[in-house]
Amino acid sequence: MPRISFILPVYNMEKYLPRVAESLKKQTMGDFEAIFVNDGSKDRSGEICAELEKEDSRFRVISKPNGGVASARNTALDLATGDYLFFLDPDDWIEAETAEILTETADRERADIVMFGKYNDFYDEKGKCVKSVKALPPITGVFCGEPFKEYFDKLATSFFITTKLMRREFVERYHLRFPAKSIGEDGLFYVEFYRHNPSCLVVIDRPLYHYTEARSNSLSNSYHPERVKENFYLSSAIRSVVEEWGLMDSPLHRAKVAYCILRDLQLGIKNISLGPMTFGERYRWLRDAMRDSWVKRSVREVPLKTEKNRNDKIKLQLLKCHLYGAVLILSGCNQKKRG
Repeated sequence: MPRISFILPVYNMEKYLPRVAESLKKQTMGDFEAIFVNDGSKDRSGEICAELEKEDSRFRVISKPNGGVASARNTALDLATGDYLFFLDPDDWIEAETAEILTETADRERADIVMFGKYNDFYDEKGKCVKSVKALPPITGVFCGEPFKEYFDKLATSFFITTKLMRREFVERYHLRFPAKSIGEDGLFYVEFYRHNPSCLVVIDRPLYHYTEARSNSLSNSYHPERVKENFYLSSAIRSVVEEWGLMDSPLHRAKVAYCILRDLQLGIKNISLGPMTFGERYRWLRDAMRDSWVKRSVREVPLKTEKNRNDKIKLQLLKCHLYGAVLILSGCNQKKRG
């Protein structure tokens, strides 16, 4: 049985596969399996994966019709045999000591989950990394008992699934799988993980993961029509966890829930600004969203200083003043600039 199962969902990644494969081959702890799920790629990704499988017995390749990243990850989860799970996106890569550091840490502390930092790598048009910025976790240390309840304000929205090592036995005990969403599926998986109160969390302040910064055509900068009808699923999941824990009267937990609802609202506004909806349709969407008591309360209670982005601060102030048309105009101008 391998120590780690690396899970890589692959869709049209021929440009990046050699780099991520090389980072796996350079691991100082070689007792792992890497499961590449070719999710109906239309480029040479399938051929490259097949070549990698021939070259290294630790590489396994599964080919399936395109079903999205959640489906690809779930396929790999059903086949994984490692003690620990590591979700690695094929356009990213990891430091050579990653597997060794994480397994030794998890073994020593008997951790259900180990979180760590990352590098945000920026590339120019020629594919050269021109800047790399460290992004470290909000807390560090060994936390036992009910860490996610105690440090909910710090941990609840650490949605990057790729900066976490998870004990497979814990995942399988609750049969955790990724929901069929085109965006936010990793966040929902993470929320379901901590819903079940993992008893030992370790957070190390070392960046081990290299994240390729989003391009203009990435999922986070694309229109998602399904989100028009169902926008608050991530914050609803977080709110249900707090309610399930019986902590909705806790100021710390309530404030975090309110922040998550506001985040979903801001993302929803960005989404409709990227799509084909008319101004009237966007206005009605925002007006209807603001009629929800939880959304209304969150806009009222979340302070402006919570928003780090200047445009988001302005939009929040406009929302507090019920100036929905101005919010939409500002959001539309922002998306045109990015486009």
